[in-house]
Amino acid sequence: MLLTLSCVGLFWPERHSRRRSPTFLWVFLTALLAGILYADLRAQWRLSEYLDSDLEGKPLVVTGVVASLPETTSSGIHFMFRVDATSAPAGAHVPGMVSMGWFHFPTGSPVTAIQPGQAWRLTCRFRRPHGLINPGGFDFEAWSLESGVRAIGTVVSVPGNTLLFMSSGFPVEKLRALVRNRLLEQLAGDRWKGVMVALVVGDQSLISQEDWNVFWATGVGHLISISGLHITLLAGLVSKLTSVIWPSLRVRWVTAWWGALGYALLAGFSIPTQRTRYMMTVVLWGRAQGNVLSSSRVLFGALTLTFLVDPWAPLSAGFWLSFGAVSGLMLSGSYRVNPEGGWKSVLQAQWVATWVMVPLLVMLFGQVSIISPVANAVAIPVVSFLVVPLELAGSIPGLGFLLKLGHGIFQLCAAYLAWLGHVPWATWNRAVPSVPVLAMGVMGIGFLLAPRGWPGRWAGVLGLPVLLIVVPQGPGSGEASVIVFDVGQGLAVLVRTHAHALLYDTGPRYGMAADGASRTLLPALGSLGIRHLDGLVLSHRDSDHSGGVHGVLQVLSPDWVLSSLMPGDPLLARVSHAFPCVSGQHWTWDQVTFEVIFPDSDEVWNRHLKTNNRGCVLRVGAQGHHVLLPADIGRSAERKLLERHADRLSATVLVAPHHGSRTSSGKAFLEQVHPVVSLFSTGYRNRFGHPHPETLERYRQHHIRIWRTDQSGALHVDMTDQGITLFPERALFPHYWEPRAGDDQRPFRYTSLGQIEELPWFPVPIPARSMLMKGCLALVWMHAICEMTPLSSSARFSR
Repeated sequence: MLLTLSCVGLFWPERHSRRRSPTFLWVFLTALLAGILYADLRAQWRLSEYLDSDLEGKPLVVTGVVASLPETTSSGIHFMFRVDATSAPAGAHVPGMVSMGWFHFPTGSPVTAIQPGQAWRLTCRFRRPHGLINPGGFDFEAWSLESGVRAIGTVVSVPGNTLLFMSSGFPVEKLRALVRNRLLEQLAGDRWKGVMVALVVGDQSLISQEDWNVFWATGVGHLISISGLHITLLAGLVSKLTSVIWPSLRVRWVTAWWGALGYALLAGFSIPTQRTRYMMTVVLWGRAQGNVLSSSRVLFGALTLTFLVDPWAPLSAGFWLSFGAVSGLMLSGSYRVNPEGGWKSVLQAQWVATWVMVPLLVMLFGQVSIISPVANAVAIPVVSFLVVPLELAGSIPGLGFLLKLGHGIFQLCAAYLAWLGHVPWATWNRAVPSVPVLAMGVMGIGFLLAPRGWPGRWAGVLGLPVLLIVVPQGPGSGEASVIVFDVGQGLAVLVRTHAHALLYDTGPRYGMAADGASRTLLPALGSLGIRHLDGLVLSHRDSDHSGGVHGVLQVLSPDWVLSSLMPGDPLLARVSHAFPCVSGQHWTWDQVTFEVIFPDSDEVWNRHLKTNNRGCVLRVGAQGHHVLLPADIGRSAERKLLERHADRLSATVLVAPHHGSRTSSGKAFLEQVHPVVSLFSTGYRNRFGHPHPETLERYRQHHIRIWRTDQSGALHVDMTDQGITLFPERALFPHYWEPRAGDDQRPFRYTSLGQIEELPWFPVPIPARSMLMKGCLALVWMHAICEMTPLSSSARFSR
């Protein structure tokens, strides 16, 4: 559909032509059918590259070639691998291109030991792309589809892994590796070498998360990525140098185009670089035809080329940021009879870009940098006009001293950004808006950016308060919302009332640089508008429940912490209001009851008990329904609960104890709780085999519905006066590339009368983030209207 719209915009009759071509309708219908057919064929071709489910987790010997620039993380090295041959059984299907991870490299530095073009024989285990599905979270499955990754491989460290030879393929990736290695060698030990590598070859893996936090807080993250501005400036420099030798304008355009292409390839051909190169291509094509194309036709031409090459580009945030910013600048510059020049035009462009980015950043990240104009006023000229040219020139042998010079200049700029980033009001955060709120905000900013004299221009002021003030409504008084997050093999549960929020456990730790907080909880809670916790319950010490506690404590600052951790535990070293969770504790928030029913006071600090059997068991009640959170308790703790607190165990919803292990969820326990549905928080193909088949069979024998985070993503439970509604995150906006959910995963409502009502697959309003950010396209179409509507010269607007 987006391809069709871009084609229509490209071939729409000129605004000065008052007669509309009678064949336009046929052009539109042809473009519509062609766009649908093309997208369908590309989707079928992409989905035909799949990994047989029978091969998941089994060791296979594969032979192939490293097909991309390897990226190093704290856990290992990642690279694309072209599979040429496998030991899979005849007829079994393995994708031709896989994403490979090597986490236990035998010798040497991984970043230099593995290089593009190397042919290897490796023993690997493969799995299908499967990501964590949470509100506001990164959609790994969509990224895999857009990137062409149809299988994920992990190298098994065995003696048989052998480097065979250096192939002749992938020359561009070899060049990128050569340039990166030179940068790392010349800048060894320098603080910002990761940023220098990112600016030249597009490899951002060496930039720490702390540095990214500063860049996004100050609004300069687009500069650290290879932006269209860098490509444009380099193309202009190439054109200027060409004019010294050959003053022909057409020759200068051609050399500028080749210069932009070269830098785009060196930088990894990201979405912003594609957009810039495609726009230059359209302009160059128009010049070759003897025409000067309008800015809207250039934009729609770039959109068309982008969709033709990569139909899944709209799945990337970079697509919307890049095209949205450019369309806003074009809209602001339309019909200016006396456009500003010099430094005034620069300030105007910065002002426009700042406002255009507001709805985009709120929609994508739930965060806007307030100090972005001040930061970009310094960072854009420093990085684009000084650092990038110096680093590119320094990549040439014999000019290595320029690398040090560029690094020194950026170091001064980084100190300025760090100072700005620590200003308390540097960023403004809000919940991800709904579609109507986003649409009003986009239209409001679009009208404000229109030229003076545009009818109703100042009506845009009415759209801004809606975007900035209106937030999604949470539960009403006496109601509660529970979300079991999809954190993999671990547990994290959010309980919201009308004016309070409590987090039960913080998910697992994934590695040295990632945990449940940074990867799942903070983005999810931010998208819901939660910036502070009224309470945190840490059920027990196991890392799959407490792995994200540091990030939660640092960012969300809970008022108090309940836990079964021993006194003096380092996890609670910085907590001033930490208390042991003991049976009998209870409180009420907004007519919603909370009660701790385990462990008893003589067990909470008993070192002779396993941490699982000292876990905090919490029961939440609202509107006559209850949700039971039993942590990782085993059958011995279940028996104690049955003996001491049997009358407090009944619940409509049960979060399965210990992720559904074989040693939990005893028959007597299930009979006493008597839930309608049980929620299993488990990781996809986890090494523990949770939930155990025997445990699942016990639940089925008791006619308990089974929902699993590894199959349905985050699980939502809403307790209202209409009953208790349950729906999985994957049901909000299912995509054709995702596995189909079975009827047993269908959303439903359990009424106060004990009846089950099946609900449609879209039980709640679809968030703006899941709508492919269509509101952003309004800026493009508004500019198209400006450019394509027939107006006389007297109707032009002044500033």
